[in-house]
Amino acid sequence: MHVGSFVAVLVYFHLCGQGRFSFSAVSAALPIGLLVMSSYIVLAYIVDEFKYFDFGLWCLFAIGTVGAFAGMDSILTLFQWYSPALLYSTLGLVALIPLLFGWEPFTYYFARRQTPPWQQKLPEFPAINRVMTIFWIGIFFMSAGLAAYAPLDWRFNTLYPNLLIFLVGIPAVFWLPPLYFKIFPPGMPQTIEALLMGMPWAFNRQAAGDAQAMIQFHVSGPEAGNYYLKIAQGKCTSFEGIGTNPGLTIHTPDTVWLRIARKELDGAQAFQEGLYTAEGDLSMLLKFREWFSA
Repeated sequence: MHVGSFVAVLVYFHLCGQGRFSFSAVSAALPIGLLVMSSYIVLAYIVDEFKYFDFGLWCLFAIGTVGAFAGMDSILTLFQWYSPALLYSTLGLVALIPLLFGWEPFTYYFARRQTPPWQQKLPEFPAINRVMTIFWIGIFFMSAGLAAYAPLDWRFNTLYPNLLIFLVGIPAVFWLPPLYFKIFPPGMPQTIEALLMGMPWAFNRQAAGDAQAMIQFHVSGPEAGNYYLKIAQGKCTSFEGIGTNPGLTIHTPDTVWLRIARKELDGAQAFQEGLYTAEGDLSMLLKFREWFSA
């Protein structure tokens, strides 16, 4: 469903290419592209995968089709010479318009499928999506500019734009969020779920060394839940639910562990006062400050 939106685009350019982008070829390809796009949108709606891109591309083919049937030579000429530039401009507008009107950015569709639900509740989620959207707006309009600069040169209308999209745009999901968070570090989590599920980000692998541990949290209070951490081979991973044979089990109210994490409450003192309890290998509890020093 991620790439299905562009099936109509491929069909359109294939038909136009066969006819060497003549008036007749473009006129015939536009309604076929619209038909394919419309069929895809119906399918996308059925499986709840409809995207901004789908609507934007449908509008592009619809405008061209109306121009073809109405005999509007100016529109057909535009599609004849600048189809790649129109495509990239449409993608740029699809990214820009929701941002201008305060709607969800187009990146939400992809981010929700790549990000755990607990991270989507954080204030950083919409922030990083806005950054990614602005980045993609630049990529799409740069591609449109290249295609418009030399519309008949395959390097400018196909090669360079696709290099921008596939070599600069798509890999940005791996380097742009870390760079953003390095410049604008996220604040302390405000919920116990975000705190415990986010503990791997604060894990000090050097301090942990080759330690292996399973730590279970049973959280009570308004944000009650069960979470566990698995530490092995210098890595820490977090999970919701109940782990198998944990070495240390911690029973804590949500507010207590949040206060400890914020250093508003000393962990050892809170344990002695019975604000939370622990069972199992208590030596792990003593190592928390080292393992999660960040």
